[in-house]
Amino acid sequence: MSATTRLAAVSLSVTLSLVGLSACGGSDDSGDTDAASSSSPAGSDDAASSSAPAPDAMPEPDLEQIPDPVATVNGQDVTKEEFVTYYESQFAAAAGQAQMSGEELDEEQLQEDTLEVVVDSVLLRQAAEEEGLEPSDEEVDTLLEELATGNGLESVDQFLEVLEQQGMDEETARREAANQIAIQAYVEQEAPVEEPSEEELRAYYDELVAQQEGAGGGEDEASGTAAPGQPEIPEFDQVRDQISQQLQSEEQAAATDELVAGLREDAEITSNL
Repeated sequence: MSATTRLAAVSLSVTLSLVGLSACGGSDDSGDTDAASSSSPAGSDDAASSSAPAPDAMPEPDLEQIPDPVATVNGQDVTKEEFVTYYESQFAAAAGQAQMSGEELDEEQLQEDTLEVVVDSVLLRQAAEEEGLEPSDEEVDTLLEELATGNGLESVDQFLEVLEQQGMDEETARREAANQIAIQAYVEQEAPVEEPSEEELRAYYDELVAQQEGAGGGEDEASGTAAPGQPEIPEFDQVRDQISQQLQSEEQAAATDELVAGLREDAEITSNL
């Protein structure tokens, strides 16, 4: 797992810990689903069950063998509780992918990958603290509002209630949000990114268009529109800002790879896994 991938995961640690958010948001429909299924003819239910066997139950992570502390980073312990909070969300995602692909989940490797994420997070937090980057309460509130809205919730209070249901109290949620803000500020400070030029934006757009046309998404010669089954390619001006953000994100991610690698070189890291 590259440092870029790890940082992306770290920056979303609060959201990724909410494994059940989407499930909670969709639970209101269960009653309708049950009612619809109960009103269906019994014969159709039998036919469906015989032709489509129920999927295997989702496995649970093995947490008993995880040590406490899981690791030590520059003298700071990574507790089992801190590790498990993130590992459970990673396990749920990986188990779902393994179930769909039919591949066996390598839990040992997943634990090691997860520890890489957590260690990077600790290193970045430590570096941010050394630089005196401490978010204000207002910045934390703003991030929590964005996370609530992004998860389809109406308020921060509702967001915190869902977090509580997932085992994360408000104090921990606010601390994680503050960590996220501090890490982002540190990365932006140490790996500043300039806005791409118009030529770079155009070149990126032309490459996207060429890729889509090469994949069968070119224009229908008869109608002049996108080929059937393919989305129409937006005009450059419609996606210019999104392309600019994408290029800046990619540049910052590449710089962050080097940043995290440098922090690891100078760090004393002991894993107990």
